[in-house]
Amino acid sequence: MKYSTIQRLGGIAIILGSVLFTAWAIFWTMLLPVHERARDISLMILNPHWIWIASLAFPGIVLMVFGYTAVYSRLYNKSGILGFIGYVFIILAYIFQAAKVTWEIFVYPIIVSYAPSIPLFKDKILLEHPQFILFRLLASLTIFIGVILFCITLIKSREFPKSAGILILCGAVIYAVGPMINIYLAIAGVLILSIGCFILGYKMLFNVKE
Repeated sequence: MKYSTIQRLGGIAIILGSVLFTAWAIFWTMLLPVHERARDISLMILNPHWIWIASLAFPGIVLMVFGYTAVYSRLYNKSGILGFIGYVFIILAYIFQAAKVTWEIFVYPIIVSYAPSIPLFKDKILLEHPQFILFRLLASLTIFIGVILFCITLIKSREFPKSAGILILCGAVIYAVGPMINIYLAIAGVLILSIGCFILGYKMLFNVKE
């Protein structure tokens, strides 16, 4: 396969991935009882919309991984060790997210369908278990390091508009802190991040390097 074809496919992937991620964030907030999340997350998992909404995220994550890999293929010659570390960590972050979403689709609904298991969520037995907390910390750390370093690489590069890196960085930060302030702020973060990804994808599609 030609390198130019891989770039175009990568551009399409990162655009579609960001669209699916945005759809997931909007439907997750609008259709699920997010106001019950702090008290009893099992009420969200039992909602009939839970599985199909969670299923939007998984292909989005897979597409974003391919998209970011294609983007890095345009940067690796000049990005140095900083860009490489950023790329590795951002891919690790998406792997952690894919693992989390897999459980949300295939495992959590089975757990809450068995009434005696509901306290695992309702009483936060699972969510406050040390191993689960470690998983969340590792996921957060990889996202934090990956997004910052990769976006710095994007901003410093001449391959892509600086606005793409700035938007992705700002969107990721807003998405991360949004739920602590207002859930709709988190949606705004996703939209901003998606605009940055669209700029990357557009550049990959229509400014191909042979």
